[in-house]
Amino acid sequence: MELYWLQDFLALVRTGSFSRAAAERHVTQSTFSRRIQALEDWVGAPLFDRGARPVELTSAGQQMLPIAVGSVEPLLDFRASIRAKHADAAPTVTFLMPTACSAGFFPALLARLNREIGPLIGRGAVKPIDEVADLYAAGEADLALSYRHPALARPAGFDSLDAIEIADEPMIPVCAPQRRGSAGYDLPPTPDSALVYLPYGRSSYIGRAVDEEVARRVAAVQVQSLFEDPLIFILKELALQGMGVAWLPLSTIERNLADGSLVHIGGGDWDIALTVELLRRKKPLPAAAETVWALLARGTPPQRATPQTARGAPHRPAQGRG
Repeated sequence: MELYWLQDFLALVRTGSFSRAAAERHVTQSTFSRRIQALEDWVGAPLFDRGARPVELTSAGQQMLPIAVGSVEPLLDFRASIRAKHADAAPTVTFLMPTACSAGFFPALLARLNREIGPLIGRGAVKPIDEVADLYAAGEADLALSYRHPALARPAGFDSLDAIEIADEPMIPVCAPQRRGSAGYDLPPTPDSALVYLPYGRSSYIGRAVDEEVARRVAAVQVQSLFEDPLIFILKELALQGMGVAWLPLSTIERNLADGSLVHIGGGDWDIALTVELLRRKKPLPAAAETVWALLARGTPPQRATPQTARGAPHRPAQGRG
């Protein structure tokens, strides 16, 4: 049994709602439901009456509640105290990455590494994607993260590095909802209207990927260029304010999709697939960085993120992929 199953259990008890509990636990509702089901499978009985609104504990769930309450906090406190004692001895791995990676993907990756490797201090330096390869090759960090899109050429310098795919990071078209919960904009746009599009700017790699998709599929576009080369945080805020449609990395907006402050439009047909790559120099790395590389290159499924679920397929190391 996993400790986070008990944390999920308590979140569902507190909220009485699978959707609100999933948002609190920062996972999709389908992932959260599978984890509750896994706990129930482990116990051997249903823990929640899913037909009740809000959901209610079954008899087995009521027996489980004091056990979960008495277990989770002491275990978390124990782990925190042990980690604090060993914090000074924790190895450090430095990462170079584009801004978009730092906004959502990198914190999740660092949390995974701490779960699977042990205490690890991650330091991230953020640079434009076109500068990542040259700065990394010059020795600025232990490892580098970057994006890959099949329709766009890789920035210069990347082919001299080893690369492995570690995740899919779909770009999701989103907008603010109307008062009744429906989306404020539609994809595809109606024949007599233009797509109100919030662009990244041509200096952005993922912005170029989105621009290519929009130009290919939409005849009439009203570009809302309210900032010159805005960051993801700015585009997200503009979308939240109802200023138009923005394509944002799923990892940066999962909470907003869960709480309804942003709406995914286009039914998945307009999502743009990006791949997150981990890059390294060909010469030996510091021991902690080699451990990270070995873990992520082991052939386990990458975390395939979609608005509905997470799925994956084995990945393999590739040298100088173009």
